[in-house]
Amino acid sequence: MLKDIDIEKGDVIDAEIIDFGSNGEGVAKCGVYPIFIPFAVKGDVVRARITWTSKDYAFGEIVEIVEPSVCRVKPPCPYFEKCGGCDIQNVEHSFQLEMKRTCVERALKKVGGLDVNVPLPVSLNEWEYRNKLALPFGQNKRSGRVFLGFFEKRSHSVVPMKWCKLQGQWAADLIEDVGEWANECGLNAYDEQSGKGYLRHAVARMLDTLTLTLVVNSKAQNIEKLDYLTQKLNRHFVDYTIFVSNNTKNTNVIMGDSVHLVYGTERAQDLGRFKAVVSPLSFLQVNDKVRDAIYDDVCDKIGADFDGEIVELYSGVGLLTAQLAMRLTNAHITAVEIVPEATNDADALMHNLAIDNVNNVCADAAKYVEEIAESKKPRVLILDPPRKGCDERVLTVANKAGFEKIVYISCNPQTLARDLKTLSSKYKIDYIQPYDMFPQTHHVETVVGLLRK
Repeated sequence: MLKDIDIEKGDVIDAEIIDFGSNGEGVAKCGVYPIFIPFAVKGDVVRARITWTSKDYAFGEIVEIVEPSVCRVKPPCPYFEKCGGCDIQNVEHSFQLEMKRTCVERALKKVGGLDVNVPLPVSLNEWEYRNKLALPFGQNKRSGRVFLGFFEKRSHSVVPMKWCKLQGQWAADLIEDVGEWANECGLNAYDEQSGKGYLRHAVARMLDTLTLTLVVNSKAQNIEKLDYLTQKLNRHFVDYTIFVSNNTKNTNVIMGDSVHLVYGTERAQDLGRFKAVVSPLSFLQVNDKVRDAIYDDVCDKIGADFDGEIVELYSGVGLLTAQLAMRLTNAHITAVEIVPEATNDADALMHNLAIDNVNNVCADAAKYVEEIAESKKPRVLILDPPRKGCDERVLTVANKAGFEKIVYISCNPQTLARDLKTLSSKYKIDYIQPYDMFPQTHHVETVVGLLRK
């Protein structure tokens, strides 16, 4: 039991921030008892109010910065600490990279039991890097005015915003246009408590052209006052598409089950090595430069002249698969995805790009690997799972299948470390490189190369 000191909720303490947590918060200690303080920076001396306690740790909030850290900078965004989008914008960027390096290294050690020297993340940009944003609609209770913004951290209260420094100018223009349309047309925002209101989210992606999806609390497959919305958008955007997504469920899931094109023509977008139409429902990395660097890295680790069998799991609609296929032209890739619609989209993508070295398979990942392990020996396995990491069954059969090499792309150091612990019974880490996919946030992407022992 760590809590052998008298600290209670509401207490105000003076403390030096001696470390940072895995979510970017500052860490102080009273004896061995850790206190996590959001927006505190390692090296700060702060006065903090205790907001929550347990026997193992506590949370606090900054009352006053008594002495700022040399790593602390003034955040350029006026919404910082109000909006839940960024959590370390007040940290000098070179130290952000050190934080992320240490976060990966610690997770591997603590969770995975792996003692690995992790290099600094590759960093290619700091601001205006995101190609996508999802903005909830809010409504002022007094004036009735509708606005767009971001949720506060750990809250569903919407912070009104006019721009975001992680996006380009396009986002500010979009917020202005959509906000004016909503208010001048007398539309209202969805209210989670009552389940009433029309506008839920504006989800936008800017690649070569703008794609705007309006998520509405309606079953109608159209947008109210669409002509007026296009008049507003025409002031800033030349070529764009508008979709509607119907979501009438009482849920915190943003998009509905489907989208319907209501304006414009879908166009192929530049995705690095090729162009392709990207559905609003498709996953795509938000940082174009870092995305391309990661794909190049993965292929470099496999080898440009590799001519064997590759199995890719969690392949989705095939965007990563196509990137690999166009870089590793001598390889044969089997891409495995359990969702039939995604597999169909992947087939269409390969056909449109005239890629003939890919076989898309709709199957349970673990079952597929188990089956092929008996009949043939693919030499390379690529894992690119969601944040929750790989299914344990996948890791178990991967260990048995005897791949020569595994390349793991991760967006979560904790689940990466957990999965590498399982794989470490048969594989050793040959290569590891974090990437700063999400500057100004605590998130980090990591590529790991594993060799069979």
